[in-house]
Amino acid sequence: MDLEFEAVYKGSMGMQDVLNNELYEAFAQASEIVYIYVCDMKTDLTRWSENAVDYFNLPGEYIYNTAEVWMQHIHPDDRAVYLEDISAVFGGTRAKHNCKYRALNKYGNYVWVECKGSVIKDGDGAPAVFAGIMTRLDGQNKYDFLTNLMTLNEFYQNDFSVGSGAVMLMGIDDFRKVITSRGYEFGDNVLVNLAKLFQSACGDEMQVYRFGGDEFLIVKRDGTLEEMTALFERISGEADELKASDGQMLHIEFSGGLSFYPADGTTKEKLINKLENSLGYAKQYNRGHLEVFNQEIAEHQKRAQLLQEDLKNSIRNDFKGFELYFQPLVEREDQSIIGCESLLRWKGEHIKDSCPMEFIKVLEDHGDIQAVGQWVMEQALLHQKKWQEKYPGFHVSFNVSYQQFMNEHFVEALIQKARETGVETNNMIVELTESSEVEEAESLAQVFRRLREEGFTIALDDFGTAYASLQMLMNLPVNYIKIEHSLVKNLAEPGHENDYIIIENLLSLCRRLGCSSVVEGVENEVIENAVKKTEATYLQGYYYSRPIPEADFDAMLEKNRGR
Repeated sequence: MDLEFEAVYKGSMGMQDVLNNELYEAFAQASEIVYIYVCDMKTDLTRWSENAVDYFNLPGEYIYNTAEVWMQHIHPDDRAVYLEDISAVFGGTRAKHNCKYRALNKYGNYVWVECKGSVIKDGDGAPAVFAGIMTRLDGQNKYDFLTNLMTLNEFYQNDFSVGSGAVMLMGIDDFRKVITSRGYEFGDNVLVNLAKLFQSACGDEMQVYRFGGDEFLIVKRDGTLEEMTALFERISGEADELKASDGQMLHIEFSGGLSFYPADGTTKEKLINKLENSLGYAKQYNRGHLEVFNQEIAEHQKRAQLLQEDLKNSIRNDFKGFELYFQPLVEREDQSIIGCESLLRWKGEHIKDSCPMEFIKVLEDHGDIQAVGQWVMEQALLHQKKWQEKYPGFHVSFNVSYQQFMNEHFVEALIQKARETGVETNNMIVELTESSEVEEAESLAQVFRRLREEGFTIALDDFGTAYASLQMLMNLPVNYIKIEHSLVKNLAEPGHENDYIIIENLLSLCRRLGCSSVVEGVENEVIENAVKKTEATYLQGYYYSRPIPEADFDAMLEKNRGR
């Protein structure tokens, strides 16, 4: 223990009592698949058992701000479940932490763990220590406890340096939506039925493994591309025809990655890496298909790694490389500027051409969207404060992901920061972005109501696509809807009268529900003339301006002052 940790350690009697005894050491070394941790809640210092440090490749046995460090190890699809559970414990609404999720190990693989913990209070009744135990569910078992397929541990017993063959990794597309809508028990039943399908399709000549979560591995000695492609299509076709216990069709779809061995001295770890990269590439660019690992995927993976590294360095370096651009919102009648949307831009040390669609997805996938979202929020508030003093009533909007909205710490930080900054909250428009996948509409509605109580204006971005629906509009207390640009881009072309009718009725519906509206994607005069005939409140698009840096936008506002 170094001097800094020793000082904190000695200053916390709760940690002394828990850690400075032989019992902790005994538990810490009890099993290779069981890990323990104890957190001093007053100093946010956590001690992890040595086997946890090794297996999960943690920075050390003692870690400050463990929540942020550990979040990077949790599978992106499981972070919301983990946050909900742990937040309830630390918030005092739940007595014990009990959660199952996937965690990233030192081999670069996600393994299922069961995490249990409790808060220990001091003599004054204040939370003092959080102690927990984590059990790896795959363990060293030969067979998966749920599907009865062989485990990844068994896969690693293969010797891929001799002979030749094919290995395929198949993952269910959007399985999280199945669990969200039908529950974990239903999801487990689906996995059991899929395991039976895999075993039936593969027969005795192939080995089937549960890779973890919703992914399955298939090994075929001397397997060819044609054979594996046919197998992928067969399994995908039969999975799409699976029925639930209530007789309803499930319509399960798969994406897949394929690699062959031996190749370039392939190790098991390298083989897994190729398969994961291929599957990830398929899910992102060719969903529902099988991708064979190739040089293009290798280059894509290299860029992805550089991109992630650049983003991490930018965040650590006080968000260097991040910048807000601004796009004006204009009045429908006279095109005067009444506000703007704040849009995130970024340029890294190695990657200098990443578009928001690319780097924001990386931020979301690796849990960094919270930190960057906090920075965007603070910057938007500061800009609104500056402009409201010069242009009274000026609106500034900024985007917030579903992940952020469901993080109570972010919402409370927004409210507190707004009070500190002194902004007029009724001129701050908080937009729920189209990249969000709303799973708990009622919880989100409560967050919206909380923000509206503080005076904030809420907007539903890109209405008409993705999650947006009439049901959402009726159930969520929003002030604005933003009509997605794809609905208006064809208005300049002949033969698109139906597009105009749809937009006109959407805007009329919003007005009757008490919502204002912003029509995005006004790219030319023809579209502007068409949209001006509707009941739109404000317009936005390249016809007025592309997103531009702060200095250029200041000049635009000064020019607009006379209007």
